[in-house]
Amino acid sequence: MSEQEMQYTAKDLAASLDVTTSTLRRWAIALESAHYPFQRNEKGQRIYTEQDIATFEELKKLLGEKMTFADAIQQLTGHTKTNEKKSETEKLNITAEELEKLVSRAVKKAVKKEREKLFKQLKKQMKKEREKLKEKS
Repeated sequence: MSEQEMQYTAKDLAASLDVTTSTLRRWAIALESAHYPFQRNEKGQRIYTEQDIATFEELKKLLGEKMTFADAIQQLTGHTKTNEKKSETEKLNITAEELEKLVSRAVKKAVKKEREKLFKQLKKQMKKEREKLKEKS
């Protein structure tokens, strides 16, 4: 930002846009979440430039044209929450695949254990039957 570029406070900008400071803050938070960069002062407060004013004026115009808030933010920033959700979903799919492998391994282990248990029972039963046959002969 050049030293000659004007900087505005939230109060001044809200007044010039004819919105409340809380509306301006909500808009700024939404823009930031869509990766729109704001300058901040030493106290961490947003300071607004002419470019920011133009962005907010365009946002107000789009909302006045009955565009949804999310669509207006997307149009101004070129960034959608859908893109973020997609990557989260991909993470979930990876996790789902890992979970599927873990469940598959656990099921195989449980089946093997149950098979061994049944085999031991069968062996025991066969031994009893052989003993009965020996007694009869």
